[in-house]
Amino acid sequence: MLPQLAFLGPPGSYSHQCALDRFEDSVQYAEQNTITDVFRAVSADIPYAVIPQENSVYGTVIDTYDSFRCPEAGSSVYVRGELTLAVRHCLVVRRGVQLEEIQRVISHEQALGQCSRFLSETLPGVARVKVPSTSAAAQSVLYCGGDTDEPESAAICSVQCAEMFDGLEILFKDIQNEASNTTRFYILANTLEAPLPGSKQDPRRQRALIRISNPPRRQGDEPPGPNRLLHMVTSTLLTTFGCTALRIDRRPSLTDVPFDDVYFVEVGDVTLPVLSDPAAKSCEEEWRERLDAGIQRIRAAGGEATILGLW
Repeated sequence: MLPQLAFLGPPGSYSHQCALDRFEDSVQYAEQNTITDVFRAVSADIPYAVIPQENSVYGTVIDTYDSFRCPEAGSSVYVRGELTLAVRHCLVVRRGVQLEEIQRVISHEQALGQCSRFLSETLPGVARVKVPSTSAAAQSVLYCGGDTDEPESAAICSVQCAEMFDGLEILFKDIQNEASNTTRFYILANTLEAPLPGSKQDPRRQRALIRISNPPRRQGDEPPGPNRLLHMVTSTLLTTFGCTALRIDRRPSLTDVPFDDVYFVEVGDVTLPVLSDPAAKSCEEEWRERLDAGIQRIRAAGGEATILGLW
């Protein structure tokens, strides 16, 4: 029986396309309603997932990093790889609907942001409504306007998505702000070590995602200063892990302390070549030792650090 992989549905979303490109028929696809649901679905029953991480035009996917704040991240859900997908949006309507009839445009927040220039120039003043995914937007357009109580709507999605739902018509193609529009996705798994399904052989791991935060407060402790953790991250980062910091992201923590943030640091050495199997194993062991030593340094400095993923 094939393992299951969670993705942001319905089928036809960019997450679905990206997962199909990587895993093809090596998994069963389990659609989820929201990005948070995708993260929560990772378990013994659904051991894998694909989740959007960042877009080259509209930036970080907030729901993904909010999920990484949860205690399950780094204990039962791990980042195990990354994928990229060129994203080309189109504007779709119910067949026969004209541009001037559109009363609102619906799509995922990221898609609306990635097409903001087109929307402002072509549909000025038309409401923009966020929904959980581009494919959910395309599907819902079929039930708007006409004899329904819903206003006539257009959706932003991919051409492939538009072709999956009978009754849709593409009004405009390539409406994204930038021709180079690209989204990066993370592959999630319920273990840090088990091989990923599919024929693609993953190289030795050279990247890691680490969550850095203040330790839990005990009763009577003073709240941490708002800049304490930032100072810890910036002053020790370059030497703590002995490798390059590729990106740093920040979200509010799950505590009730104002401006108590969590930092997500992606580190790695992308200049190292992929070596023979014995040498790669030795290099990865040394890499893990450096990461573990870095985690201990952060804890010794009064912070909390957790490895959320290796790839």
